[in-house]
Amino acid sequence: MKKALALMTASAMALSLAACGGSASTASSTASSASSAAESVVESAAAAAGTSVTKDNIKFGFLAPTLQTEFFIGIDDGLKQVAAEDGWDYTSVSFENDSGTAVTDIENMVTSGCNVILAMVSDSSCDDALRAAQEAGTIVIECGVVTDVYDVSVNSSQYDIGTMISDMAGEWINTQLDGKANIVVYTTYQNQDMQNRGQGIQDRIKELCPDSNILEVVDIGKDVVGAGTTYTETMIQKYPELNCILAYGDAAATEAVEAVKAAGMNSDDFGIFACDGTESAIKYIADNDVMRGTLMFNSMAEMVRTALYQYLDGELEKGAVVDYSITPITVANVADYVK
Repeated sequence: MKKALALMTASAMALSLAACGGSASTASSTASSASSAAESVVESAAAAAGTSVTKDNIKFGFLAPTLQTEFFIGIDDGLKQVAAEDGWDYTSVSFENDSGTAVTDIENMVTSGCNVILAMVSDSSCDDALRAAQEAGTIVIECGVVTDVYDVSVNSSQYDIGTMISDMAGEWINTQLDGKANIVVYTTYQNQDMQNRGQGIQDRIKELCPDSNILEVVDIGKDVVGAGTTYTETMIQKYPELNCILAYGDAAATEAVEAVKAAGMNSDDFGIFACDGTESAIKYIADNDVMRGTLMFNSMAEMVRTALYQYLDGELEKGAVVDYSITPITVANVADYVK
C-alpha cells in the first residue's frame, strides 16, 4: 500500500510540473526519480525488518510432525480459519516425524513461494533447511520448540509445563489416594524440550507425593497413533498395581483412558493427567472418567498470527520468544471449557 501511494504521488508530481510549463522529459524524469525514491524507502523498511513480507502478501506454510492427532489437527484448523479471515494463502503438510521428509517439505514450501513457515520441528536436524529458507526471504516461526534457526518462536518452558501436569496429579493423589500412587510416566526423548517436560513431571511429583512410587518412565517415542494404547496395555500387564499415568501429551493420555477401561481398571482411584487441552481430554474429564486433568494452551493459531504481525510491525525483534499462557483443567473447572 505504501508503495502504491508513493507511485501515485510521483505521478501527481509529474502532472503538476507539466501544468506549470515544465517539459515532458523533465516531468517524466522527475516522476521516475520520485518513484525510485519511494520504492527505495519501501525496500529499505523491508530490509530493516529482514523480510519483504507484508500483511497483504502472506503465503503461509504449516510444517507439522503429524496431522493425525487431535492436537495438531486443531492447530491446522485454527490456522486455516486465520488464513481465511486475513486473506493469506495457506498450505499445511505433515512430515510424519521424519527429519528427512521435513527437510524436503521445507525446500518445497520455499520453492512454491511460501514466505512464512511455521515449523513445528522436533530437533536441529532441519536447521540448514530453515536457514536456507531465511536466506530466501522466508520468515521462520517455531512453536513448542526452540532450535538455533528461527525469526520468532512461540514457546514456554517445557520443564514448567511438566511441573504443571504433576501439580494437578499431586493434588488428586494426595486427596484421593492419601498421597500413595503407583505411577507410570510417559515421556519422549525425541528432543531436549520434550525431555525437559518429562523431567519436570518426575521432579515435581516426587516433591509433592514422596510416598508415591514411580514404577517406570517410558519413552513412547513420537506422536504415533496407537502408541498410548500399546504402551498402556503393556504397563497394565507388567504392573497390576498401576493406578496413575502422567503423560507428556493428550494423544497418548486419551488412548490410555480407553486401554484402562478395556482392562476393567477404571475406577475413582485411577487417574491420568497430561496436557494439550484437546476436546477429547476435556470430555473425559467432564464425564468423570479416569482422565483427571489436562493443560490448555491459548489458541496456537491466534498466538502465531499475533507474533507474526508484531514481528512485521517491528514490535518483536528477530530471535524473540513469545510465551503462551496455560490453563489447568480438572473436574473443578471443566464445566467452563467443555463444548
